[in-house]
Amino acid sequence: MEVETKGRDPNSRDNNDGELKLGGNIVLVGFSLDPAEMIVVKKIVGHYAKKISEQTDYSELKVRLKQSKKAKSFLHELDVNVNTSGGILTSSKEDKNLYSGLSDALEKVYNQAIHKS
Repeated sequence: MEVETKGRDPNSRDNNDGELKLGGNIVLVGFSLDPAEMIVVKKIVGHYAKKISEQTDYSELKVRLKQSKKAKSFLHELDVNVNTSGGILTSSKEDKNLYSGLSDALEKVYNQAIHKS
């Protein structure tokens, strides 16, 4: 008997508090998006997680999304926290485009990791 996951990635774990764990040390909070949007989000986060791990060892990369409706579109508020042995790297970004905002916020954290190493 096969279980249908209805757009969910069977390799991801979703907690009751809205946290979606990817692998062992990546956490997405507030990402209740369409499956197609989640694929792009996971690719962006995974790309930057790899780049950050090449610069520093981290125990957790957490990305929080808060969406607010502004007129006919959404404003995406993104917060990124990376726990490293040398401290916590943080970044925030507000953007109408989820993907560019996510990339910008993760790029800021990546640049912090470069300068701390």
